[in-house]
Amino acid sequence: MLLMLVANSQAVLAQDKKNELQAKEKKAVVNSIKTHLEESYIDLALAKKIIIELDKNSKKYDKITNPDEFSKTLTEDLQLLSKDLHLKVRYEPQRIVQENRVVSEEMKIEAEKKTAKQMAEINYGFTEAKILDGNIGYLNLRMSADIKYAEETATATMNFLSNTNAIIIDLRTNGGGVPDMMQLLSSYFFDETPVLLSDFYERKTDTKTQLYSFAKVAGKRSSSKPIYILTSKQTFSAAEAFAYTLKHLGKATVVGEVTGGGANRTKRINLNDEFTISMPYIQAIHPVTKTNWEGKGVNPDIKTNEKTALVNAYVDAINKTAKGNKNILLNKIGYAFLKEKSVDNAIVVFEENARLFPDNANTWDSLGEAYFINHDKENALKAYKKALALDPNLESAKAMIQKLEIIK
Repeated sequence: MLLMLVANSQAVLAQDKKNELQAKEKKAVVNSIKTHLEESYIDLALAKKIIIELDKNSKKYDKITNPDEFSKTLTEDLQLLSKDLHLKVRYEPQRIVQENRVVSEEMKIEAEKKTAKQMAEINYGFTEAKILDGNIGYLNLRMSADIKYAEETATATMNFLSNTNAIIIDLRTNGGGVPDMMQLLSSYFFDETPVLLSDFYERKTDTKTQLYSFAKVAGKRSSSKPIYILTSKQTFSAAEAFAYTLKHLGKATVVGEVTGGGANRTKRINLNDEFTISMPYIQAIHPVTKTNWEGKGVNPDIKTNEKTALVNAYVDAINKTAKGNKNILLNKIGYAFLKEKSVDNAIVVFEENARLFPDNANTWDSLGEAYFINHDKENALKAYKKALALDPNLESAKAMIQKLEIIK
């Protein structure tokens, strides 16, 4: 037993020694990074500044022997100056080996089938689609999938939402993906005439390409209704492109937090047999702003925290589209949130209802109830007293005032 333990320990030590980085390899990796930055990085002036910093940090890299720590440190240094979250070094020898394997056509077909199946199992990121009270459509989109897999699902979803008065697209947990999903979904919000969504400039080849909305989409377009896009700090890359593009083309109201700030198209480059770098090499340029959101993020039109983004967009959509008795509708929406135990959201709705209909006793009574559930006795009492002043016969308000004054 003792001999086995010793042998195992020696094997682990030998493996650790094998995985230790040598000075020669580290220097080669850093030199490769510098070469690719100068050749391909979207901003040559910034690339040259980063290269200078990498040279200054050479002594720091000399002390690192763990490959994961080396890649992490390089990434931190690259991003510190560039503020570019796409610029990232990874230690991934297995991926490189797999990539370099000679693959038969049969293996390619099987791999494609596997990818398609995996994408289908998460419904291509289309997590939830529903119609909210007031005929407001809601879509929770968790990723931007390649339309060669996801077009049918995207089409079905947009057709499902097409008869609504407004559409809310939730990108608060969407970290990006493939740009063509942004292109497809955007196309539903324009007419048949293609609209320029973005220019793209590649510095290495000095070439420009353009991305237009599709002239043809399956099903019904939603080109004339209010569109809301919910964002958070986690919203990134292709998801940001969707929000930024539609916002600055006057097609969407962005609600939530400033996004992550990753605008430029990226490719993964093998630095050697163990390390790769994600290299932003194509710059996105919006046709209206003539710039993008790189390092800055997409600024919301309605700035609020991640949690209340949905209710703020919902209330705004109701205010812009509701016909008939808005007071009753808002009250219904508020109680729907209470039923879901989303008390903070309910309060936002009831407060808006009280602002719009300050002379309605029932509106204040509902607001008082939400405050009470939220353990805000002071505001609950004020709301109930306001309700009773408007309707002296409102028994529910009388009972709650008595209860609250006893508690007080």
